[in-house]
Parts: sequence; C-alpha cells; structure tokens
Amino acid sequence: MNREKAKTILHISVTEFGRWLRNSRIIILGVMLVFIHTLIITTLEECAFMMGEPVSVLEAFTAMGNSGQIVLIVPVLFLVLMADFPQKGGIDYFYQIRCSKKVWIWGQILFAVEATLFLAAFLVLSSSLMILPNGKWSLEFSHAVTHFATVFPERENSYLVRILPANLYHQMSLGEAAFHTLALMILYDLLLVLILLLSALCNKKAAGVLTDFFLVVAGTVTSSVQMKSMWFFPMAHTIPWLHYEAYLSREVFPLAGSYIYFIAGCIVLVICCMAVSGKYQAGKA
Repeated sequence: MNREKAKTILHISVTEFGRWLRNSRIIILGVMLVFIHTLIITTLEECAFMMGEPVSVLEAFTAMGNSGQIVLIVPVLFLVLMADFPQKGGIDYFYQIRCSKKVWIWGQILFAVEATLFLAAFLVLSSSLMILPNGKWSLEFSHAVTHFATVFPERENSYLVRILPANLYHQMSLGEAAFHTLALMILYDLLLVLILLLSALCNKKAAGVLTDFFLVVAGTVTSSVQMKSMWFFPMAHTIPWLHYEAYLSREVFPLAGSYIYFIAGCIVLVICCMAVSGKYQAGKA
C-alpha cells in the first residue's frame, strides 16, 4: 500500500469519525451512562458505604465489563449508534469515484476501529469519574469488594458479588482484570461492527443487523445460565470471570482462546470484506 492510499484511508476514517460524532444519535452515550450509574456505580457506592472504606476506581469499569446486563445493554446501544454504518452520503460516492472500493473499505474498517476505541475510552473515563468520590487509585481489588460477602454473608448473592465474583479477584489482579475487560470489549464491539460492514458490502444490511442482535441475545441467554454452548457466542468470551473457577487456579476456558476467537473472527471478516468489495453497490441497501 503506497503512501497516497494510506493518506486517503486515514482521511476517509477521520471524516467518517467526525460525521459520527456530530450525528444526533451520539446522545445514546448519555443513555449508556444512565444504565452504568444505576447498575454499577450505585452498587459500588453502597458497598463503600456499608464497608466504611473506598473501592478502587478501576473496579467500576471492571464491574461494568463483567456484568451480564451491561454487556447486553452497551453492545445493543452501540449497534443503534452505528446503525448508519457505513454511511451512504454524497461524500461516499465521491470517494468511491476518486479511489478504489477497497481503499474506501479500508477507510471504513479504520473508522470502525476508531469508533470502538472511542467507546472503550469513554466508558473507562466516565465510569472512573463517577466512582471517584467513593474510590481510590489502586491496581488491586479493594478490601471493600473482596471481603463484602464475608462481612455481610446474608448478601452473598447480591448484585455486587455477581459482577465482581471470586472467579475474578482470586485469579488475577485488578489491573489485569481491567486490561482483559477493556481488550475483550474492544474486540467484541469491533467484531459486531465488521459484521455490519460485511453485510452492507453484500447489499444485505438488514441481515447484518439481525445477525448482530442474534449474537448478542443468544450470548446473553447462554451466558446467564452458563451453558457449554455459550462459548460459540462472543459475549461469553468478553466476560473475564466466566473463564475461571471460583477458587481453583484453573481455567474453564482459556483466556488466550478468547483472544484467538475474536482476532481470528475479525481477520476473517476483513478478508471477506475485501473479497466481496467488487459486488458492493453504493446506492443499494
């Protein structure tokens, strides 16, 4: 790929990203914050109050990424936010006339990466800021979280214990848990967006939307009851604590396997996008 094509790809992605941020749908980010505050922040605030000590700041984001409810809600809202992807405005026709379809597609792929990275950064920053008044900076799980069920045994089945369970803090540090939560979330969202792109290039955009919603819902159902079939769907691979047993240092499913699942899936989708580029009709839904 020569320098001129690389500059064109970057320009297309930046233009798309700017249009995406200016779209009125961006208010959906605010809706995400409402769910995160209601389901995660208030739970951690209650924990800090009951235990009389602060939680770790990164526990908010880690709890968010390990909550089955949030891992259902955020991807669905993100798909709504990406509903127009790839957009088909006049500028898109211009790009496809002036450059090859493959260059335009690479621009869309780069935009998809930018959008998923932006969402992940937004969620980390916003969740950290919301818990900051009741939090402290540490890369280890707080005493408030790890000893909550011991101090309050009657609440061992509470929501807090389900989103930050022993499967997580007995197996890795908070820093490691936050990193894996972030990385797997980015890969999950990217996989869903690439499915949208591939279906649009096949002139079957509605099929991509239905496929994504099926993957999200089926993943939620199978993960909630921890069926063996949950590993066929991306959601289970996104939740770090599902990979481990509670007390034994033994993996239920290799964490590395989840990275392979997502990376291989994204690579296959990118290859398929390139393979069908010639069939894409810009004016067709």
